[in-house]
This record gives sequence, structure tokens and C-alpha cells, in this order.
Amino acid sequence: MLVFSISYSQNEISVVQKDKSEFKVSFEDDFQTLKIKNSKTKQVQIINNLEASITGKSSHLEINDYNFDGFTDFASFHTDDGMGVYTIYEIFIFNPKTKQFDNLNFPSNFSPKCDMFCDVKIDKITKTLTSSCRGGARNHTDVWKYDKNKKLILSKTQSY
Repeated sequence: MLVFSISYSQNEISVVQKDKSEFKVSFEDDFQTLKIKNSKTKQVQIINNLEASITGKSSHLEINDYNFDGFTDFASFHTDDGMGVYTIYEIFIFNPKTKQFDNLNFPSNFSPKCDMFCDVKIDKITKTLTSSCRGGARNHTDVWKYDKNKKLILSKTQSY
């Protein structure tokens, strides 16, 4: 059973994990930095150099279980700086051992069609993340999943 609490605002979220630890996540420095405060221990994690809009589009925060481990993760997202047709995500995975959030990066041994997480869709039944983007006149879709070692792998990619 997934147990968590969510409160939204444009620049701040509150996350209560299944182990009862609580975190306040907020943007700083025009969406370039995240401040994550553990409400119980008062420890602060700072994440710098976020993927942010260069044209001033606002970033937002979204809560979900992006790695299907029962702990609540979050993402920072904004619309692309071109025509604004897709949404760019930067995903942060909760590490229950360190009580910190780690950036979810593409593994270097795969070649996805999208060079970042875009228009992310989560399928909790198949335990996959789908990222969709455009390149020229083509649409691309990358389907990501976790292997038995909990490593992110590219399951499928297609262009149409």
C-alpha cells in the first residue's frame, strides 16, 4: 500500500513518506535550485543547476512513485522553450537509506530517442515510464523500466 501525503503550490510541496519522514521541497533562485528540508531532522539537501526554462517559463513540482518502490519521489517540470508543445521533466528518486533525493539520469549505455524525460507518463501496472518528444517531423517514444537490480533500462523506443 502506497501511503503519502501531498500538498501543492507552484513553488513548494510537502511529502510524507511511508516511513513517516516528511520533507518540504521548494524552488529557489528562479527555479535553478531546489531546497529539500527534512522536517524531523532539520537536515537540508540543496540541488543546484536544475533544468530550467531560459525564456522565463515557470517550473512546477509533481509527486509520484517514479521507480515503483513504494516511496514517494518528485519531479520538477516546465514546458519547453520552443513552441511549448511538450513538458520537460527532471526526476528525483527518494533514497530511504540516505533520506535524500537522487537525480534520475539516463543510463549511458542506452540510446533513447528523447534526450531528456519529456511528457512523462507512468504505468503502475507495467511499471514503466514513457517519455515522448518530437524531432523534426517525427514523434518519438521511449519506454523505460527497472531491471531486477533496480537499475533503469530502456525497454523500447519507437518513432512515427
